[in-house]
Amino acid sequence: MTFPSTDPKTTSTTNSSIVFDQVTKLYPGQAAPALDSLDIVVKSGELVCLVGPSGGGKTTALQLVNRLVDLSSGEIRIGDRSIMDIPAIELRRTIGYAIQQSGLFPHYTVAENIAIVPTILKWDKARITRRTAELLELVGLTPVDSWLGRYPSQLSGGQQQRVGIARALAADPPVMLMDEPFGALDPITRMAVQDEFLEIHRAVGKTTLFVTHDIDEAIKMADRIAILKPGGKLAQYDTPAEVLTHPADEFVAEFLGAERGLKRLALTTVAEVLVAKAESELPVESDLPQVEADVTLREALSVVSAAGAHGARVMERGSHLGDVTLHDLVDPPANAVGARNGEGVGS
Repeated sequence: MTFPSTDPKTTSTTNSSIVFDQVTKLYPGQAAPALDSLDIVVKSGELVCLVGPSGGGKTTALQLVNRLVDLSSGEIRIGDRSIMDIPAIELRRTIGYAIQQSGLFPHYTVAENIAIVPTILKWDKARITRRTAELLELVGLTPVDSWLGRYPSQLSGGQQQRVGIARALAADPPVMLMDEPFGALDPITRMAVQDEFLEIHRAVGKTTLFVTHDIDEAIKMADRIAILKPGGKLAQYDTPAEVLTHPADEFVAEFLGAERGLKRLALTTVAEVLVAKAESELPVESDLPQVEADVTLREALSVVSAAGAHGARVMERGSHLGDVTLHDLVDPPANAVGARNGEGVGS
């Protein structure tokens, strides 16, 4: 897929990091804080997932950023500015916000839903029309003209979620907040929309804070993961590879689950193993099941196990790149694991 460029009139060239500096939120009538002295930095262009059990303060942290709830103490900065120095309405207009069930207005068409913030910002009609078409192409709803006049009730769940993402991106905000955005989708649609969003994120590079209860989703999506304990205490903040390899404590290890080793295989693609392997180790057999080069080791292992085979042929756009053994999949070369986070190939 090719992605249209962002609108130069709205793209921010300033630092769009999100800094939580000793952030605490204590709701009235509650003895314990919902969020307790949170200290993390989300770098410009990063996608950071907030995960943890119920009561960990994930959604509270998100809502504090755009001032849907107020800080009890501490400071949040976007770039070099405290959010308290920005009027709340102005702040919210410069932050994209996507939620579970998409949050689309049912009586607005797709075009009208996407245009909400640009209209409030008094963009001219031609610019709104151009941006709406650009975004529908970006989220894979083409041909554009066939989607503009539809209402949310005429869309599937996955299509609604794509429109919700387009709406969040409409004014080209430097920061995006996403609260369980794919939680209501069935597993197959969810995987497709996750993949779509990751492509979009790589293309447009928005600083993104993403709340999910699903650790597998966090491992797949995130550059870094913040794991919160009940009571809003930060347990660990690191790359998916580091969290899976070196849990900070027993709580994190239990939260990751007994399949922590298998989850780690989702960090590496088959192509990365091929790059890390010596050529002398190839090939193995000619009648192996085929896997695409961009699938993860975990997905490839599932294919190989189902076929009762000893390895797989690695394909890319119909071309045979090489073969991987079962051993490669369960015990990949050390310089391949975690390559997505800059810890493997080329690091």
